[in-house]
Amino acid sequence: MSMKPIPRLAGLLAACSALALAASQGCSKKDQGPPQRPPMSVKTVPSVQMDVPIVIDTFGHTKDRMSINVVPQVSGKLIQTFIADGAVVTNGQPLFLIDPSDYAARVRQAEAAVAADQANLELSRLTLERNRPLLEKGMISTENFDTLKTRVEAAAAQLQADQAALEKANLDLSRCTIVATISGICSKRYLDDGNLVAAGQTLLTNIRNYDPMYVDFSMSEQYLPLIRQALAEGAVRIDITPRGDTNSYTGTLDFVDNAVDLQTGSILLRGLVPNPDLKLWAQQFADVRVQAGLVRDAVMTPESAVQLGKQGAYLFVIADDNKAELRPVKTGVRYNNLIQAEGLRPGERVAVLGQLMLYPGAVVADVSQSKP
Repeated sequence: MSMKPIPRLAGLLAACSALALAASQGCSKKDQGPPQRPPMSVKTVPSVQMDVPIVIDTFGHTKDRMSINVVPQVSGKLIQTFIADGAVVTNGQPLFLIDPSDYAARVRQAEAAVAADQANLELSRLTLERNRPLLEKGMISTENFDTLKTRVEAAAAQLQADQAALEKANLDLSRCTIVATISGICSKRYLDDGNLVAAGQTLLTNIRNYDPMYVDFSMSEQYLPLIRQALAEGAVRIDITPRGDTNSYTGTLDFVDNAVDLQTGSILLRGLVPNPDLKLWAQQFADVRVQAGLVRDAVMTPESAVQLGKQGAYLFVIADDNKAELRPVKTGVRYNNLIQAEGLRPGERVAVLGQLMLYPGAVVADVSQSKP
């Protein structure tokens, strides 16, 4: 009897055992289901409920509140300058001096004319009074007496005219000293001493008043009802930050134009900003923030949490079981990197980091709650 088939049978049995083992392992893996995804790391911030100012951001430029060209009111030779280029001056401060010699002589001449007129008037009155008794006695005619009365009236009129001329001469003499009519900062001087100046024509310098400072800016007409309502309730605060300056300066809204620009759909506004330290300069570009009201009990969340989809704005709320919920929201006012989110409740955890990879129902690990 041959024994050769025995090794073949043993090999066949071993192969069957291996297949059975593999099949049993495969069934075990199917029973375990699909592999679980690890939790997604996110950072959350709780939403907060607060009163939020309605802020409108725009830009504009600073403007001096008042600008005066310094021009002489009398002609003559400029003999002295009392200020340096760019000087800070106060109202009434002397700036320039025009040679007063000619005008002083005119004053003396006018004074002499007034003195002569006073003497002539006094003589005319005495003559009139001396002839009054003669008229009563019929020793002079009424016509001659009327002539004496006319001389008194003419002398009085001449005195008034020369007194006015004296006032004009004194005024011209005082105008030889040119003074600042406003407080502010001077430009450069446009003329050196020794030059002749013409009344009402020669520009000597310019003075700009910088305290307070105007700020001109514009905004879309859609904000006009909001601005008008805020003005009706009281002063409207503005904050400006000049370009290149890290400081902000606070003022109030001072003016709203009476018409909307048809070409741009915007409206011109002006703010008034105190500037006692003269840190603001005219014609500076500045970012302008207008606080046009207050939203009460707004639910706010970081702007980075809000995403935009086909259905509008949404964000991810992390529930107590650390699962992500997609929550549609309606956005509102913005303030200090926060945004109003209607549809969100106060205190709910909102994903602000790692939210771009989230999906509804995703399990998350909130790293903001992990201990260091």
